[in-house]
Amino acid sequence: MTLTILFAITAVLYLLAGSLYLAFLARDGQQLARGGTALLGVAVVSHLAFLAVDFLAAGNVPIADIHQALAVASLLVVLGYLATVRGKPRLLVLGAFITPVTLLLFLGAGFRRGVAVVGEGMRSAILPLHVVSNVLGLVGFALAFAAALAYVLQERQLRRKNLGGLYQRLPPLDVLDQLSFRLVVLGFVFFTGGVITGTFWAVRLDPSAPTIGATQTIGVLAWLLFAGVLLLRVAVGWRGRRAAIGTMMGFLCACVVLVGYMLRGEAG
Repeated sequence: MTLTILFAITAVLYLLAGSLYLAFLARDGQQLARGGTALLGVAVVSHLAFLAVDFLAAGNVPIADIHQALAVASLLVVLGYLATVRGKPRLLVLGAFITPVTLLLFLGAGFRRGVAVVGEGMRSAILPLHVVSNVLGLVGFALAFAAALAYVLQERQLRRKNLGGLYQRLPPLDVLDQLSFRLVVLGFVFFTGGVITGTFWAVRLDPSAPTIGATQTIGVLAWLLFAGVLLLRVAVGWRGRRAAIGTMMGFLCACVVLVGYMLRGEAG
């Protein structure tokens, strides 16, 4: 019961914070952004309490299954956002893109949820590395997605010569482009570690079973999309709107992988 109440309170706080950020995006008002940030701070405290109660109920580190991993990932996304905007008030508007993503990830943590038990045959030193790597990769990609989405909106305002309102509230294109690039690099490093450790873990678990299923295939596609974006940026200077769209597509593929694991009820 306590876990359910904390889950509901945290979700409502994220919803309210996101509403204030979206209102700030729609019309100027620094007090809206400050209010959203304050609510986000309260949501973080509630989220931490939720994870603590979950830890006590499950009796293990709260990354034993996809739902627990999502609960941790959604918190890290918020903390990553708060760290990114610290001392940079112009970036506060990114909360309008980050908070909805955080809320969706957190709600996913409650989908068909129960107390996770990892079977003896599935326990391995590789499994925690696999889960942690994927969680950190997802955090980097989620933050990069927010910056990329803001870039696409800002580029559209500039292309249409709408130089007031939304254009004034969004950060400059070069700031968003560089921020998205750095976050993609960060997420890609961890996601690559997740792919490698996941492959080793699957082979150790059942060497005779196929290592590539539909969900894993989409995961590889997401990895290839991000690899392509990074390669084109470094090799041929590919950036701007095309890089932003590639980043957004890669994150959406990663989300499809998450949905696949939730529906299958797989651990890790």
